[in-house]
Amino acid sequence: MPVANGARGSTRNYLKTGTAASHDRLDTRLGALVAGDVRDYAAFLDIQYRARVGVECWLAGTGTPPPRQSTLLAQDIAALGRIAPEDIPTFAPPAGSDALGVCWVLAGSSLGNRAILARLVKNKVDWPVDFLSDSGMTTYWRSLLPALERPHSIDTDDAALRAAQATFSHFNATVADSLAREAA
Repeated sequence: MPVANGARGSTRNYLKTGTAASHDRLDTRLGALVAGDVRDYAAFLDIQYRARVGVECWLAGTGTPPPRQSTLLAQDIAALGRIAPEDIPTFAPPAGSDALGVCWVLAGSSLGNRAILARLVKNKVDWPVDFLSDSGMTTYWRSLLPALERPHSIDTDDAALRAAQATFSHFNATVADSLAREAA
């Protein structure tokens, strides 16, 4: 779905505009979990793990994938005395998708993770935070900035937007499935 109002900006603005609604939905759903108790935090980690493993597997076949964070999530889940989920949904963006869109979503989430970590520290919550405190993804984010700050071009950015939208859809579907399982 092309986004007209990003046409004069950067690739980053185009992606941000084109995914705003699904990004906001995901932030709201996950934000509620990290504002809760340790059980909610464990659900947050499980969701992140379930969603990221499939995305990381897809990205493994691309040029410069971001650092894998599923191992950090598994460590945090184990530190809570739990076992990492085994039911991993497959991630399959549309054919012709540009991995830049997927990488933008994952790397951009590290900024939100820093905010969550700061909130947990402020509230003196003593939960495992290997995933939230990972500096590797922040470094990777900075390496993406030249590609993200280039002038927007519909010819190159539509494939990245489709990939970013697919990534947010994948995460939102994983959240919905995980929360439904918890409620059952």
